[in-house]
Amino acid sequence: MDDWYSQVRADRGLQAAVGFDSSMEHRDWDGAKGSIERTYGRSTREHQGTLDTLAAAIQCKRMLRVVRSS
Repeated sequence: MDDWYSQVRADRGLQAAVGFDSSMEHRDWDGAKGSIERTYGRSTREHQGTLDTLAAAIQCKRMLRVVRSS
């Protein structure tokens, strides 16, 4: 995620999403995704790839928690 984030940091549209950078720096994928959705909506075509990547990261993190707690 760090490499991916370094690439999307240059996106001026994402910089406008309030709380995106802060959430990413704290590895709060839910917060980062929420900031994009609040700013642009859930169905923004321009940032759909970013939303999909964050959704995958969130799902992976949840799955790892389930495996570790088992």
